Amino acid sequence: RQQLSKDGIFPRNLLVTEGTQRVEKLIYPYAIIKYGERKIPVNLLEAIGRGGSEEEALNKSVKLLEFKLSSALNKLFLEEQPVILFTEGNGELREEQTAKLETDLGSTIITGRINIDSIYQIDAEKVDILIVAKPTRKLSTRSKFIIDQYIMSGGNVIWLIDQFHVNLDSINLKSPYVPRPIEHGLDDLFFKYGVRINKDLVLDLENSKIPQVIGMQGGQAQQQLFPWVYHPLLQGNPNSTIVRNIDRVSSTFASSVTPLDNPLELSYTTLLTTSNYSRFQLYPMRLSFDILKLEQRPEAYNKKFLPVAIMVEGEFESLYKNRVTESMTQALNQINASFVEKSKKKSIQVFAGDGDIIKNLFVKGRISPIGFNKWEGITYSGNNEFIMNIIDYILDDYGLMEARTKNVKLRLLDQVKLQEEGLKWQIINLLGPIVFVLLFALIFSYIRKKRFGS
Repeated sequence: RQQLSKDGIFPRNLLVTEGTQRVEKLIYPYAIIKYGERKIPVNLLEAIGRGGSEEEALNKSVKLLEFKLSSALNKLFLEEQPVILFTEGNGELREEQTAKLETDLGSTIITGRINIDSIYQIDAEKVDILIVAKPTRKLSTRSKFIIDQYIMSGGNVIWLIDQFHVNLDSINLKSPYVPRPIEHGLDDLFFKYGVRINKDLVLDLENSKIPQVIGMQGGQAQQQLFPWVYHPLLQGNPNSTIVRNIDRVSSTFASSVTPLDNPLELSYTTLLTTSNYSRFQLYPMRLSFDILKLEQRPEAYNKKFLPVAIMVEGEFESLYKNRVTESMTQALNQINASFVEKSKKKSIQVFAGDGDIIKNLFVKGRISPIGFNKWEGITYSGNNEFIMNIIDYILDDYGLMEARTKNVKLRLLDQVKLQEEGLKWQIINLLGPIVFVLLFALIFSYIRKKRFGS
């Protein structure tokens, strides 16, 4: 178990009916695929989603089996490992907060961190994906220009953006709390690329829970979990091969994302949305725990399926077209490069209105899974599936993501009939073939004696 855990393989609890008892057993539903020095563990059994059943989880596992195995094989046989870089230097998620993702990617992908202010260029031929995860300080014009030219050269970017300085502690300290916008300076860049991350917060009746003190007992604060509408459980777009059938994605203080009219021929795909019962609050908003005391009326949550993550594909136009300054020209001259005003080839950008989707907790040297809710004690596997599927899609040169669209309908056993008639069918299946063989032998022997006996 210790050796398997080092490879990220952990047992699952399985309840099995033995007679009249329910027995708990530990199983390892994994395949380990090895090639040379590298190996990839493949989880074969999907978790039971929120409100789901064992049968649905099993059906989902069968649907994804071909995709998981083919994707793992493809990664192992790549001659050159892809490179993914995380930006730093502008208050982004720290290395320990993305450690789980980087560890999961590490077997087949080279990951690293880059401070854009310290370089002149990001080479799109060498860097496959750039991840900008939750910047909390303003990016300089120089940094934005370097990212822009990386995209114009065919680079791909995953933007994970928070729009406000807000967390539960800030609301605890001051209620009502009016969050301050994060001045990351990226709005004009997003606008040029055909997307707006709105200055709002989405609220959803499908959400995770937070603790609140409800009283004191023996000098100890007594806490209880309450649904918190500012922590939506996002759902994948069922029409997208990338996020179809993923588990719910846990988010915190997320903002909606709007696609904009653009003269370029860009392709838009909504990846994550709120539920059927959601709404939004525009800035400035007042946040208070008093909302927990009020009954939330479904009719007030009348904004359905608000987009929170969108993917844009195509040939983008530079923000700095007809706006190149002398300092930009000098920077390009340093690397003997020329300004590119439009993408040389197709690029992919993903815009998400929550910077914490990929974050893991780091407590006392221990790293939690991505999507782990420390109060509920639940890991929302959709967070990990979301980011891994996006990366797989961007790096997919063979159309393997199409394997996720296959639909397999399992013919599951009738559990009631199985309980009532299980022993009968076990006896028939065990003794039936033996009786058939003996009967055949007797008939054959009888015919043989009758034919050759005289």
